[in-house]
Amino acid sequence: MTTGGSLIKLLATSMVIMGAACSSSSSHGTGDGGTTGSCSNPPKVEDTSLKECTSCTSMATCTPSTPLEACCTWVGEPSAALQRATNLHRYSAPAGMTTPDLSCLSNPGTLGTPQMVTLTGYVWIFSNGVTDSSGNPSSSGVKVEVFTENVAKGDGSISATPIGSYTTSPSDKADPVDTTWLKNCSQGCNLRQYKIPMIPTETPLVIKTSDAAGGTNWATVYDYNIYFSNAQVQAGFPGVSNCPAGDACYDATAAAATDLGTVANVLGVSVNGSMGLLAGEVHDCGDVRLYGATANTDTRAQTPMFYFTDDEGNPLPDTSVSVTSHLGLFGAINYPTGVPIRVTALGQDATAAGKFLMLGTYVVQMYPGAVTAIALRGRRPWQP
Repeated sequence: MTTGGSLIKLLATSMVIMGAACSSSSSHGTGDGGTTGSCSNPPKVEDTSLKECTSCTSMATCTPSTPLEACCTWVGEPSAALQRATNLHRYSAPAGMTTPDLSCLSNPGTLGTPQMVTLTGYVWIFSNGVTDSSGNPSSSGVKVEVFTENVAKGDGSISATPIGSYTTSPSDKADPVDTTWLKNCSQGCNLRQYKIPMIPTETPLVIKTSDAAGGTNWATVYDYNIYFSNAQVQAGFPGVSNCPAGDACYDATAAAATDLGTVANVLGVSVNGSMGLLAGEVHDCGDVRLYGATANTDTRAQTPMFYFTDDEGNPLPDTSVSVTSHLGLFGAINYPTGVPIRVTALGQDATAAGKFLMLGTYVVQMYPGAVTAIALRGRRPWQP
């Protein structure tokens, strides 16, 4: 299933960015599954044999709270076995089906021949929308643009110009699926449909949402790691409402400009408009959210990594926890922009206590005053 991503929020306590090269081939001792908090003998992390992990470097280093090294990223040690999320509205597994699908960690498949299709979906809102003439929050006035990733460069950069775009309006169809569970949508929200023709399958994409009028209603969001296989298009997308046969379907996410300040206020910090924000999710190979994962970046933000509550309609940071909730969400505030930043997530194998797995790693870039969103969905076909 491929549906739209959620966003994330952020905290600030100054941290020193320290320089230290690392390699995923480094030798580690064997752990017992407990929290070691040790940089001298941390447990080994499995599934780090990606080609990009053998030559990467990091601007971060080991700390007692981030003792596990995977693909040049130092990450906190997961304290409990991974579980799939259930009983959610989006990215959820059926009740009782909590064992994660990790098949793509060893077999991600291969890229096929790109085909041109129409990309369609609804523009969902993270929390607050812009009220329309009906008095309900709406995603009108959002500009949706699609870019290709410069995968060959491996630096998180994207194409200089979009390969397609669409601006939502009050005349666009609203998502007919129940939206009353979202914050501020007790009477429903008008989540507007978008359609963009001539988008390639089998190609890593970035979907950008922003304020179409260049005003202050909508924040700018860059959603990385979007990919549509030919097989997906042929089979259909059950997670997206009214997905036409033969289309690639994805619900883009827009964030009201006020959302960023709201989250920062919850944490008692401010957002630096010249720096970027990270919003992340951890999914398994079946695109279901994972509970119990940890995440970090190879370049430190000015805030520690933090995780979120289980409230799907209004997720907020919970600084008392050190793993993902059932929403799989994590985030950090104030990253340098215009440079490659690797995001990596780990989990403890549900079938083998003390066995730690790299659930995904991806290189993105940050943009001034904008959110970079990334859903880690295991190992991707273009990651040899």
